[in-house]
Parts: sequence; structure tokens; C-alpha cells
Amino acid sequence: MSELMLLAVMLAVFLLCVLWLKLPVGLSLAATSVALAAAAGHGLPLRHLVEGMFGYFDVSLVLATAMIFMKIIERNGLLEQLTRDLTARFGKSPLAMLTVLTLIIMFPGAITGSCTASVLSTGVLLAPVLLGMDMPRHIAGAIIAMASVYGMIAPPVNIVVMIIGGGIDMPYVGFDLILLLVTVPLAILTTIYLGYRYARKANLAAVVDKLGDAGAGRGYTLYLPLAVLIVLMVGPKVLPGIFPDPRMPLAFLIASLAGLLVGRKFAFLQAAREGVREILPVIGILMGVGMLLQIITLTGVRGYIAVSSLSLPSYLLLGSIAVTLPLFGGISVFGAASILGVPFILAFLSQNLIVTATALSLIAAMGSFTPPVALTAVIAAQVVGESNYLKIVRPLILPSVVAIVIGVLMIVYANPIGKLVL
Repeated sequence: MSELMLLAVMLAVFLLCVLWLKLPVGLSLAATSVALAAAAGHGLPLRHLVEGMFGYFDVSLVLATAMIFMKIIERNGLLEQLTRDLTARFGKSPLAMLTVLTLIIMFPGAITGSCTASVLSTGVLLAPVLLGMDMPRHIAGAIIAMASVYGMIAPPVNIVVMIIGGGIDMPYVGFDLILLLVTVPLAILTTIYLGYRYARKANLAAVVDKLGDAGAGRGYTLYLPLAVLIVLMVGPKVLPGIFPDPRMPLAFLIASLAGLLVGRKFAFLQAAREGVREILPVIGILMGVGMLLQIITLTGVRGYIAVSSLSLPSYLLLGSIAVTLPLFGGISVFGAASILGVPFILAFLSQNLIVTATALSLIAAMGSFTPPVALTAVIAAQVVGESNYLKIVRPLILPSVVAIVIGVLMIVYANPIGKLVL
């Protein structure tokens, strides 16, 4: 069977599993891998399937420990205290208020690499604040959804870039600054675009008071786990060769243990189990992604996509990136990164790969709002009590298009941007 036919089989099986059988994305990717190997005449290549399954084991460890950390600071009261302190300090003007709310919503996604973590933690916490500004439910939901997605691709953990980099053996090093410059301004500007007309008319003092006194009076000692995490992450970069680098999983675990020393008392093991349970679907997707990458390499499909991409004129290739990545990302952003992102970056090996991978992650992330799945918008709709998730998607069409255009321009001018920023 030709590589083109195998590619058609791969896409057909994946879409069948996700859209018709309604299987989880991770299981759909695994089933697609098995079907693709069988169609190519390799039978059931257990060695390749298992090897691919553990291809993102290090990333999975980061996700699990990061989610444990998020649960710890949620249980001990730090997340509530952080939200109240920042909002009370910077919530005196509409622009400052919206900026702070955006950063707070982004925080869990930046730590865990999962937009769902943002929507279901700080998104839930701040939904009443946004609604308290007399925002319509769909606007509040749109702000939460977009800030969460930008948090997902913000540093220090961008799983999309990790997947793309893993496909071409590019280490996840040197991305922090460029990711920060791309995600934070766009997230803040999108929130201002959506919510400023409501925030400038709102009684901000009353909005801040609605947060209540949760966590008040504990002092700055409550910030101990966050301070420990920052020191463990920044120390090795500021003092290389002097400050030992514990790597991210151990840094998250040490910071989590520090969370036991301050704030409210809680059952650590129960919180840890809950955190791991919530992140398991994302880990399952990563396992499926690893299996599929291994099999498309084994069958030659990956090479076929790369060669076909290289043969396209640049304008068609850029147009294909702008359209297919978000469309496929509507089913799974991580799946889009593995199936399309890796071959696409292979077509731009002459460009700065750090800037190009960042741009591809930005474009793919906008698929989070593409129907029929649009998982982030669906969850955000539930958080704000909006029955029709498409009402949340509509205000995000223009910001998503702007982000895609910026991503394409970043690919075109990757080398100059790399020289300027990196």
C-alpha cells in the first residue's frame, strides 16, 4: 500500500474513532497506530508501540508532578490568596484588572501545559469576578477559554513544542523568552479586546470585595511553595554549574512538600491522587501521540508528509499550516502537533527552529476553539453557565485569526526574529 493510501487510512481511522465511536483522543491515537501498522503489513509491532508509548515519559512526569503541585496550592489556600492579593493590589483600573486576571488564569496552564487545568482551577475561581463586571456569560467564558489556551503554550511547560521537538530530536531549551513574548501580550490584548468595555463601567472595588477574605491573614509565609519552585527553576539558569539542577519533576515535588508546611491542613496523598487522576487523560494523549509518531516513522508516512511538504511552494505550505493545524487541532491540539507539526517543521529546517516551533504551537493552539470538539470552549461554557458553547467560540474567531496570522509571519521571519530575541 502506498504512503498516500496509508495516510488516508490513518486519518480515516482517527476521525472514525473520535467523531463516530466517541473514544478518548489518547485511545483513538493508539487504535490509529495499530490500524496503520496492520495496513502497512507490519502486523502488531509491539516493540514499536511500547517504545513509542514511552517516548514522552519525561513530559508525562512533568505533567503529573505539576498537577500535584497545583492541587497542593489549591488545597492549602495559596491559589485563593494569590488571586485576592493580585486583584486587590492591581485591580484599581480596568486595564490593570484585566491584565492581572489574564495572568492568574494563565498560571495553571503555564505550569502544567494543560488549558483544562486553567479553566477548572483559576477559571472557576475568577468566573464570578468576570461576571461581577456585568459581562455576558459568553464573554466571560471566552476570556477564560482564550487565557487558558495561551497559558497552555506559555513557559515553562509547552507540551505542543515538546511534541514537535521530540519528533526532530530538538531539546526543549531556549524557548522561555520567545514563548513569553508571544503568549503574554496576545493573551492580555485579547482579554482587553473582549472585556474592556464592560470593565470600565464596573465598580471594581465591589468586584474585588466579592472575592471575600479567603486566605487573608496568613501572611507571606503562604507563598513558600511558590518561592521554592521559582528558586529551583531559576537557580540553575542564573548560577549554572553552582546551583544543582533538580529538573522539573523533582522541583515540583519539592515545592509540593513545602506546601505542607504552610496554610490549611489537608490530606497530601488524597490531593496527589486527585491531581494525577485529572491529568491522566492528557498523559494518555501523549502516550498515543508517541505511539503514532513511532508507527508513521516505521511505515514511511512521516517521510512522505515531509517530502510532500517540501515540494509545495512556500505560499501553499504556509496556507496549509494556517488552515490544517487549527482544523486538526479542533480534535486534538497535541494530535495536530504530532501528525502535522513535526512534518511541517521539517520543511523549515533552514529557519530558526525555536521560533518556528513556537509559531507552530501558537497556530495549533487556536484549534482549541474549532468545532465540533472545541473542548476548551465547552468546558469554559460549563464554568460560566452558558448552555451553547458556540456563543463562546464566536467572539474568539477574530483573536484566533490574528494569532494564526502572527504565527505565519513568525515562520516567514523566523531567522530575523531569532537574531533579535534569542
